[in-house]
Amino acid sequence: MRAYPLYIFTLMFTTTALADHGDNIQEVVVADRQLDIGQFNIRPGDVAFNADAAGLLRAAPGANVNSNGSITGVAQYRGLFGNRVNVHLDHAPALTGGPNAMDTPLSYTPTLLLKELTVNRGIASVSAAQETLGGHIHAQLNRGEFANGDAFTFTGALQNRFNSNSDGESYALNAVAANNRHKLAALASHDDGNAAESGAGDTIAGTQYRRSRYDLSYAWTDQKSVVEIYAGQLDTRDTGTASLPMDINYVESELSGVNFSTQTETALISGHIAYSHVDHGMDNFSQRQPPMPPMFRAADVSAQGLSWDLQGQWQFGEDRLSVGVDGNQSRHDMTLANPNNVAFAIHNFNDVERDVTGIFAQWNSRAGAWDTELGVRYNRISVDGDSVSAAGLPGMMGMNAGLLATRLNQSDRSRDYNTLDLVVKLQRPLNSTTDLLIELGRKNRAPSYQELYLWLPLPVTGGLADGRSYIGNVELNEETSHELVAGLDWQSGNLQIAPQLFYRRIDDYIQGVPAMDMTANMVSTMMTGMPSLMFDNVDAELYGADLAYHYRLSDALSLQGSLSYTRGIRTDRDDDLYRIAPLNHRLTLAYQTDKLALSVTSVLVAEQMQVADFNGEQQTAGYGLVHAAASYQLLDNLTLQLGINNLSDKQYADHLAGYNRIAGGDLAVGERMQGAGRNIYAGFTLNW
Repeated sequence: MRAYPLYIFTLMFTTTALADHGDNIQEVVVADRQLDIGQFNIRPGDVAFNADAAGLLRAAPGANVNSNGSITGVAQYRGLFGNRVNVHLDHAPALTGGPNAMDTPLSYTPTLLLKELTVNRGIASVSAAQETLGGHIHAQLNRGEFANGDAFTFTGALQNRFNSNSDGESYALNAVAANNRHKLAALASHDDGNAAESGAGDTIAGTQYRRSRYDLSYAWTDQKSVVEIYAGQLDTRDTGTASLPMDINYVESELSGVNFSTQTETALISGHIAYSHVDHGMDNFSQRQPPMPPMFRAADVSAQGLSWDLQGQWQFGEDRLSVGVDGNQSRHDMTLANPNNVAFAIHNFNDVERDVTGIFAQWNSRAGAWDTELGVRYNRISVDGDSVSAAGLPGMMGMNAGLLATRLNQSDRSRDYNTLDLVVKLQRPLNSTTDLLIELGRKNRAPSYQELYLWLPLPVTGGLADGRSYIGNVELNEETSHELVAGLDWQSGNLQIAPQLFYRRIDDYIQGVPAMDMTANMVSTMMTGMPSLMFDNVDAELYGADLAYHYRLSDALSLQGSLSYTRGIRTDRDDDLYRIAPLNHRLTLAYQTDKLALSVTSVLVAEQMQVADFNGEQQTAGYGLVHAAASYQLLDNLTLQLGINNLSDKQYADHLAGYNRIAGGDLAVGERMQGAGRNIYAGFTLNW
C-alpha cells in the first residue's frame, strides 16, 4: 500500500493526552493552552488500551516503539532507541536485567497502574538525567494523593480489561489510605494473554504474555517536606519474544527506593535513592519449536542496580539555579547452558560493572522577552568485567570459542569515559499568538556492556533484533551528538499547533560493521551460517520534523493529532540507519460530556523504503488503521469501557516490530512480524 491512503477517523476513549506541565523553561501563559512546547504527557486512558505501556509512546510526536514482544517494547525517539533513550521509573533510572532487553524499562509499569508517561520533546535538560543523547522519558505509577484534612480517607480503583484477539485479561487494584500528613498506597496488577492473530487470521506465535506487578508505598509530608518510600516486585512468566532468539521463562525483579524533597529558607532540596535486583531466565525450546538437541540454549541472568541523586534549586527573582550530583551503579551476569549437555557452559558476562557518576549545573532565567536555559553536565562512566569462559562446545568451535575468551581475558577490560554535555534553550513570544523555541545541545553516551564485552558471536544486543550475531569491541569511543532544534507554538482562538524541526549529527555512532576477526567469523558461520558483525564507531546524521496540534470545535468536541518524520543516515558510507520509524500521523476526533466519552482516531503509517542495507533490513508498505472506543459513567463510581482496535481487521506489518524468529508457525522465519487483527476490548473502572 502506498503511504497515506484516505484519512479515516477512529473512535478512541478520552480527550487530549497533552497537558501543560513542563518546568525546564518558564512557559509564556496562554489561556486554554492544551499543548506544552517542552513536554508531551500521556495518561493511559487517553489512548486505546495496550498491555504494554511502551505502546502509549505512539501517541507522542517523534516517539514510537520497537516491539520485540507483547510486553517487550523498546522506546524510540526521533530515530534513536535502546540505551540511547533514557527512561526513568518514578524518578529513578530504569535497570534492564536482560542482555537482550526482554524486560524493557516500560515493562515494569503496567498500563493500568500508570499515572502518566512523559516524553520530553527536543533536547533533554542536563538536570533530567545522566545519559540523554536520544531523549528522556519518565513513567510514574499512580500511588494516589494526600487528602486535605486530618481525617483519613480511603480511595482507590479496581480495573479490568478483556481483549478478544488474544483472550487477554488485565486487572489492577489501586488502594490508598491518606490524610494531609500520611499516605499509604498498595498497587497490584496482572496481565495475561495468549498468542494474537493477524488480520489474515494467522496465529502470531510468540506473542503470549503473563505478568504480575505489586507495589507498596508510604509517604509523609508537612508544609515544607515530602518523603516517599516504596517497594515493589515484578513477576513475568512464560512470555514470548518472537523477534528475539529466546523467550522469557521468568523475570523476577525487586524494586525499592526513597524520594524526598524539602523547602528550606533559601533552597528546594530534592533527591532519590533506588535499588533494583533482577533474576531472569530464558530459553529457545520451551515456548517455541525446539531446534536440534545440540542447539538447545538456556540462559540465566542476574543484574543489580543502585542509583541516587541530590539536587538543590535556588530562586533569584524569576531566575533559578539548579545544581546536583547523581550516580548509577549496575552489575550484570549471564551464563548460557544446554540442558542436553551438562558440560556445556558459557559465562558470557561475568560480574560486569557499569558505574556512572555525574554533576550538573543549570540556570533558568528571563531576560527581557527571552526565557533561557543554560546547562552543563559532566559524567564519568567506568566499565569493567571479570574473566569469561567457554566449555562443552564441540571440536573446532570449542577451540575457537576458547581463543576468543582468552583474547578478552588478556585484554585491558577496564574502560573510563569522561563526557561533557552542554544545553542551551531559548524561548520567546514572537507575537500574541506565537512562541519561538530554539535549542542547541551536545550530548554523549558511553558504550553499553554488550557493545564492549560480547566476546562470543551471539545476537545479544540489547534488543537490536536484526537477526545477526555480534561481537563487542573494548576500544569503542563514546558517542557524541550535536543537535539543533527549532520549534513554534502557535495558538489562535481554539487552534494550537506546536511543530519542531531537528537535526542531529552523531560522531562515533556505535553500529555493527563486518568483523575482520577470522576466529569470530568462523564461530558465527558455524552457528548461524553468516559471518559476525562487530560493534564499531561510525558517523551518522538524523533529521526530521514532528508536530502536535489541538483544535477545540466546541465545549464537548475536539480534534487532536501528531505527525512525525525522521530520516537517519550513515555519513561515512552510503547507507541508512536501522529501524527508523516511517512517516506517521495520528488524528483523533474526541467527544466528551459529563458521563459519555467518544472519539474517532486514524493512524496512518507511510511505507519505509529507506532501510539499512548493512543490516539486511526489509522495506515495509504503508497502512492505515482504525480504532474505536467509548466510555460511559454508569454510576457515580462505575465507568464502563468498550473499544475496538484495528476496526477493519487490516493485515499489516509494523516496520518497528522486527522479524519472526520462531519456526513451525503460520509466519515463516525471517518474515516481518504481523500486526494484530481486529481486537475488541471491554472493561470497567470501579472507584471509591
